Amino acid sequence: MKINFLFISIITLFTVIFTACDNEVNNIGGSLVNDNLEIDIDSTFVVEGKSIENLRIQSRTVTQLLGSISSKEYGTFSSEYITQFMCANKIDTVGVSAEDIDSLIVVLNIPKGDIVGDSLIPMGLEIYPLTKQLPSPIYSDFNPEGYYDASKKLSSQIYKCNVAGENDTVKAYESRYVYAKLPVEIGRELFRKYKQKPELYSNPEDFTNVFPGIFVKNSYGSGRVMRITQTSMRMYYSKHTKTTADKDTVISNVGYYFATKPEVVTDNLIDYTMSESLKKKIDNGDNIIVAPAGRDLEITFPALDVVKAYRERAGKLAVLNALTFKIPVNAIENDYEIAPPTNIMMILSKDKDNFFIENKLADGVTSFVAEYNSKTGYYEFTGLRNYMLDLLKKDEIKPEDYTFVITPVSLVTTQEASTSYYYYSTQEKVNAVVPYISSPAMAELDLKNSKITLTFSRQVTKK
Repeated sequence: MKINFLFISIITLFTVIFTACDNEVNNIGGSLVNDNLEIDIDSTFVVEGKSIENLRIQSRTVTQLLGSISSKEYGTFSSEYITQFMCANKIDTVGVSAEDIDSLIVVLNIPKGDIVGDSLIPMGLEIYPLTKQLPSPIYSDFNPEGYYDASKKLSSQIYKCNVAGENDTVKAYESRYVYAKLPVEIGRELFRKYKQKPELYSNPEDFTNVFPGIFVKNSYGSGRVMRITQTSMRMYYSKHTKTTADKDTVISNVGYYFATKPEVVTDNLIDYTMSESLKKKIDNGDNIIVAPAGRDLEITFPALDVVKAYRERAGKLAVLNALTFKIPVNAIENDYEIAPPTNIMMILSKDKDNFFIENKLADGVTSFVAEYNSKTGYYEFTGLRNYMLDLLKKDEIKPEDYTFVITPVSLVTTQEASTSYYYYSTQEKVNAVVPYISSPAMAELDLKNSKITLTFSRQVTKK
């Protein structure tokens, strides 16, 4: 067992103990003034784990995936999606009639670079109408049969996802767009119903009774998967008005009235078949995670050993400083540049399902989030101190207290401004932790070389 010692003066003793102490269990020693302080670091713990299936993920995000790829290292992946729409509570009706609606266009918004595969490959999509409100919660293995009308194809489109041949202005856009034209009569009917009962457009649930939503299917091609941050419907129309000289005129307008939002139900229908090479790695004992739907990692955190080491060496007068967990990542080479997921969450196995259903945030006691550092090749969980404190309170530590699942997640964040007389700054705030949907992802987590570091301060008597 590797131990490092550092002796600190009486002034430093006050600083460390009062800084670390937060009135939680085992934070003792603030009144001791005639002794030195010893910093004890232990990093000899062993973590065991195994790759487990995670073929069904809950939809908790507006992100949509569309397309398909086949990689000999990753496998075959495809995603289609179904979505409802949020409607603007006010539609322009002044000087406009239903017959003035010229067209209704579905627009898929793809942030620049948010694709896996070849942006030049022509692929096809089809759009069908939903026939009733979608259930909630909803999962990636949802069967849309009975929820859409397969006999009423609304649109069929061959598309690419690049700006080759476009002017410099278009090339500079931060997003790429795919357009699909819907029957104009749908737009006109939406306009008529708004004029009849505008109150039905005031909330998503009522609006699904007017327009339940759409099913966007793959129809042609393979070799690309796109991350769509928003699907919207643009209504193009003519508006009868007057000029400043009081003469009748007609102007062309576009209404951005319908879009996917967090308040409506959206679900990616994911189909994934793992490659033989990846199966072989797992069969050989490699700890593989695959996303969006594929494999999680179940681990046995050495909680009993960590608590034992602390109790044996800390004594009665000690302060727990930190507990961290660092995992090396081996990226798996592949022909689509499929990378490790940006974030992973470690959560007690018994709590995973309810965590997403109840829209919880990582609490630092039963759940923790780590970000992939591509420069160092590590995930690192740094905030396990409160988890350790919670263990120390228990009379008996059971397997359910140290059996965790590591699963890929995405963080929904906003920038919050902070101002004072002297400076202005922004801070990123995490609003939600959702199952990872962003793109195909995979990695091997090297548990054999992972490192758990326990750090605590203890009082030692001068001789």
